[in-house]
Amino acid sequence: MAPWLELPFDIQNVTAEEDKLIKKCMIGYTKPFVKCGKKGYIMPGSFRKHAERIYNFQVRPDDIWVITFPRSGTTWVQEMVWLIQNDLDFKKAQEIPLFDRFPMLELTPQIPEMGLQLIKRNFLNLGYFQGLGKAARSPSWKNIEEITAPRFIKTHLPLSMLPPSLLDTAKVIYVARDPRDAAVSYYFLYKMVSKGFMRVTFKRFWEAFKRDLLPWSPIIEHANEGWEQRHNKNLHFIFYEDMITDLPKVIRGVSEFLKRDLTEQQVNLLANHLRFDNMRKNKTVNNTMHTNNEVQFIRKGEVGGWRAHFDDKMELEAEEFLTTRLKGLDIEYPSLSICESSYL
Repeated sequence: MAPWLELPFDIQNVTAEEDKLIKKCMIGYTKPFVKCGKKGYIMPGSFRKHAERIYNFQVRPDDIWVITFPRSGTTWVQEMVWLIQNDLDFKKAQEIPLFDRFPMLELTPQIPEMGLQLIKRNFLNLGYFQGLGKAARSPSWKNIEEITAPRFIKTHLPLSMLPPSLLDTAKVIYVARDPRDAAVSYYFLYKMVSKGFMRVTFKRFWEAFKRDLLPWSPIIEHANEGWEQRHNKNLHFIFYEDMITDLPKVIRGVSEFLKRDLTEQQVNLLANHLRFDNMRKNKTVNNTMHTNNEVQFIRKGEVGGWRAHFDDKMELEAEEFLTTRLKGLDIEYPSLSICESSYL
């Protein structure tokens, strides 16, 4: 048994003003949100009692982890990875929901303190609700500890908040996305989850996002942690935009990383399965929670869609956000054009 490790980062409450802004965007939370470490990663207050156990989570050599900031292609890559590792067993994939095949490490700390009654009113997809119910009864990280090998693990936590043995032990796939597109998709996720309870506009949501005050923020620091490890033999870095541009190429890269040989026919078969119109129809991966609702868990799968939601002022704010956050960092987003990157 590995020695127990103390957290290498502090956990502090956000300010009262910051907490008020966050709670306008995140319904159902009563405890103050917290900032973790020098980079100030935002998490719900209940994360305090789970942080040390997650940091000391026992990683196994045959684990496969997918790490992303929310709304960065997580579901897309989870389905890809699981199928590559399971010999393209589409039948089994259709029988078992993705959240059971590829559970989330820190799901329990994300459940609002107001409890499951709020969630139950909003999650009409009973299978998804059952997954949350399980995480409410027993810590999600503990449930994953009990899974037989091989385990597939999803997390939105940055590398610095995960077990320090992770990259020395298991295979990790990190996925990053243009922060502006991620912000729009993040907003629509919470609009879907909260249904009629969420009153905040995207403009107000963007205010919290650009101040790095939403759970798992700051997004660029988060992605840069993965980018800095892109040459590590156990980490494979993907940009969401590259999946849009050439999905078969990304599939080949992931299969090579996982040491799984796919024929060109298999690559094309998987690419077709992962097409966004097919993913939207796939009930085991598209956790749409409301009937007759245009907002779905899997939305549009596009690059640059943020432009339809940003006014001129917000676009200038986004430029300043990117300039400030990218200064001194190595990460380079492919979606930033030559013109845009000239101010970085």
